[in-house]
Parts: sequence; structure tokens; C-alpha cells
Amino acid sequence: MPASTDQLLETIERSLFVYPEVTGLVRDIRVPGLLGRESTVSHPIANLVGCADLDDANANTTISALRDRFAESAKSFGWITSPSSRPRDLSQRLLDAGLVKADELAGMALTDLATPIRANPEVEVRPATIEEQRQAIPMTAAAYGLPLDVATWFTETLIGAGDRLRAVAYYAYLPGHDGPIAFGNLVFIPGTSIALLGGAATVGDLRGRGVYTSLVARRLADARAAGAGAAVIQAVRGTSAPVCAKLGFEEMLPLEFYAWVPPGVEMDLHA
Repeated sequence: MPASTDQLLETIERSLFVYPEVTGLVRDIRVPGLLGRESTVSHPIANLVGCADLDDANANTTISALRDRFAESAKSFGWITSPSSRPRDLSQRLLDAGLVKADELAGMALTDLATPIRANPEVEVRPATIEEQRQAIPMTAAAYGLPLDVATWFTETLIGAGDRLRAVAYYAYLPGHDGPIAFGNLVFIPGTSIALLGGAATVGDLRGRGVYTSLVARRLADARAAGAGAAVIQAVRGTSAPVCAKLGFEEMLPLEFYAWVPPGVEMDLHA
């Protein structure tokens, strides 16, 4: 049965929090009216909150408590908002609490996975083994602009969730280059026929050669072969969103990314 518009909208927002708890790596924040995770590293994507449904009366208290909770452990954290976030003035409340608007994303969907995509034939994209994922951690850190410990955390969390979440890590390769030069994840959303195209990035000096498009094409083909009927993505508005639009994805939900960083700490806050 095709996914409804409401199901796609819900999945775009809630799939940001699809990864389950992994002992020693990530746990649920367990705050009423929110979805979110707390990790062992300091980064606003690793410690992420969203899907807010807070009362006007308790929202400020909840925001301050979360900020103080992460401040106690000297960890940065992020907060995703959308038009469905409550209270309606949540964005201003986050700014008042010391968070900063770090980026804008486009929640996008593709409902015809047979849409033809012209990939670069020189790019080889294939699923990675656990050993390959671990070996490629320095590449994923460089491509996404992450500290090495955060890239390690993301990799180990995906591996650790493998017994409860159907997800595949893909790497892209180009002739003349040793090892992978880009990555992207494919996650099958439990209880739906929707696949999530997770975070993807290409090493900086190799961008603009169709590598990202090739990663999208392979993941969509595999998702369709596995029975998925639609795909969603949270694409950064200034980078991947225009590419996804050209490939047939339609924006359904604007998302805003806010971040808090401990005083005195410098960090790239972009999603």
C-alpha cells in the first residue's frame, strides 16, 4: 500500500530518531513531549532532540533542563524544529535559551523509486562490511567534517543497532583512488514501506563528479528491490537538497537545526 502524505511527513521528522539505544554508545533522553538521544560524544547531531510537543507552560523549563543536562557533561546538543513543533514559538524559545540556528534542511520524499537517475558510470557503489566501515572511519570524518571520535561513534552506533534495525552502509569508489571516497546509509523504517536515505558525504576535492548522485541511485535501486515504495531524506538546503530536487525528490517539510555548544568550545555546527 502506498505511503500516505501524513505517513511521509511523520517519517521525515521521526526517522531522525530511528536508531535504537546501543549500550555504551547512545540512550534515549526520556523526556516527555520530546524524542531524542544522548550519546557518549559531544556533537549536536550525536545528541539530538526534536518532534517537540510541549505545553506553553512547561516548554521553557524543559528546554532549560535539557541545556543544563548537557552542560553538566560538557556536551553540545542539537534540536530539530518543524511547522508541527509545539509550542508554536519554540524557535524563539530555543534562541532565548542560548541555542543558535545552525542550518536549514528540506524534508523530501520520492514516491516513485523507479524514477531513472543518471549515475556516473565511473563511480562504483557497494555495501560495506563491518570491517570496511571501521577502516573507513577517517574518510567519513573528513567527508562529513566530523571529529574522529564522533565519526567513530556514528559508525559503531550503526553497527551496534544492526540486530534491531535494518540498515546498510554504502561506500563509493573511483578509479585511481585507494579506498572509498564517499559514504551513505540506507535505513528501512520499521512498520512501513518507506526507506530513509541517511547522511551521505563525499571527500571535498572529489565533489562535483556525480558521486553523491551515484550513491542516491544505488540506494534507491536497492530499496525498491527490497520492497520499499517510497524514500525520504533530510537534505541540507544549501548542499544536497538542490541535487535531490533534480533527482525527483519533492520537499514536503521544512526543518530547522538549532545547536548549543559549551562556552569556549569551537565546533562546526552545520547539519
